[in-house]
Amino acid sequence: MKRMFLITLLISQGIIFAQNESNFKIYESPVYKDKVKTDSVRATYTSNAGKTGVIRNDKKEIVFDLFDEGFSNIHSKLVETDRKETYIGDVFHSNEINVFTETFPDNDVKVLTSYVFNLEDKTNKKIELSSTTMDKKLSLPSNEKGAKFSMSPDLNFFSITNYTIHRDEIFYHVSVFDSKTYELIYDQQITRNENKFYSLFEIQIDNDKNVFLLGESFYVEESPKLKSEKNRHFIIEKINKAGHSKLELNLEGKYIKSLKAVTVANEYNLYGFYSDSGLNAIKGVCNILINMEKFEIINKNLQDLPSQVYADLFGTEKVDEKKGKELFEFKIDYILNDEQDNVYLTAEQFYITEKNNMKIKHYGEILIIKFNQNGKLDWGSSILKYDYKPSYNAFVKDNELHIILNSGKKLKELNDGRTITSQGLFETSALYDFVYDNNGVGQINKIQNNKKKTYYLPNYGNFVNGKFIMISDSRNERQFMTLE
Repeated sequence: MKRMFLITLLISQGIIFAQNESNFKIYESPVYKDKVKTDSVRATYTSNAGKTGVIRNDKKEIVFDLFDEGFSNIHSKLVETDRKETYIGDVFHSNEINVFTETFPDNDVKVLTSYVFNLEDKTNKKIELSSTTMDKKLSLPSNEKGAKFSMSPDLNFFSITNYTIHRDEIFYHVSVFDSKTYELIYDQQITRNENKFYSLFEIQIDNDKNVFLLGESFYVEESPKLKSEKNRHFIIEKINKAGHSKLELNLEGKYIKSLKAVTVANEYNLYGFYSDSGLNAIKGVCNILINMEKFEIINKNLQDLPSQVYADLFGTEKVDEKKGKELFEFKIDYILNDEQDNVYLTAEQFYITEKNNMKIKHYGEILIIKFNQNGKLDWGSSILKYDYKPSYNAFVKDNELHIILNSGKKLKELNDGRTITSQGLFETSALYDFVYDNNGVGQINKIQNNKKKTYYLPNYGNFVNGKFIMISDSRNERQFMTLE
């Protein structure tokens, strides 16, 4: 590795940043020629034995590539799909990648299919999971559709929740399957007359086959057509074979901005942000603990964003001016645990602008929050970042949080000591590792300068068995990098 051209120190409220060479053991795989010209990488998974599977797809086919421990390509499989078949997601368990598709062979019939690729014995199979008679209007191409997936903690069951939006109604189809036999255990269909007033965030399934839907709603019966911030609320629904029930989340005068769940035993632990204004803004962090068996809230924690977040974003001289003010357009990306049961939350600023009738996506600053074992805020920090595409990934290794991202070769240092990660118009890029220890002390490590080297995609990477693995961006020649 080349020595960094600059060491930047940011000393603010006890948090120190320094640019250094990476401490990772870095391995790059041999290059292999990609015979399939499908560039949409959907997922990358690694088995316990170290074999890595990559899933790609386009409108006509699903491509499965398998690599050994040294990332030499040892198997490839191209599976043709039906013209009307749509890729809706994937899960990984027991060394198998399950790719799920949805199709409407007839206007009133929906078929769910799983393509199973085994990373150990190189086999693949196609399984029809279910065929359901539905209202014809749900198959219309103009409808907005989506799906969410979840595996039970014991890996014995998985759930698929499909949703379809048609005019003023949202239709949910919740299905639970045995993960070994792929037998349909039960399904439930739910209809809401809320249309754009409801968004499904995520689902969880427990070992007792209960499915929990976490969603955000603006709908109230008193004003069914008014999408007001005052009406924003979060709902958890518990669904099983017998039916379903609702639990509304509220923070006594505060607005929940976003939530993500961590499931441990019978506890559904929600981490996220809250707002005072109810706009697309955040004022602080929240933790809501729910007993899944009793289906009731047993604890809530609310705390303002720490001063360090504002110092990182605006500079230490503006902390007093900015502290307590809301930040805008952040979405949660990762909820991670360390070996001591602390929880790390990372969120990226995301917004869309329009120029010359073209929509431009912006991926901005990253917020980092650490909660202790009791769900209380421990510390927080931020990374100044500007990009136009998803660029980062996060994982915890040896009780340290790592943020892996691409940025400009020379990180810009501001007069107040802060560092901006962005890439100039004609500037070459580099791959970085932002490291935070258990106390929030940060360090910036450069992994490589990308010029004349392979450009890797951290956002498609995965962390398994103590290694972070990511695939290259090249179309004809593929390569992997491993950080250990």
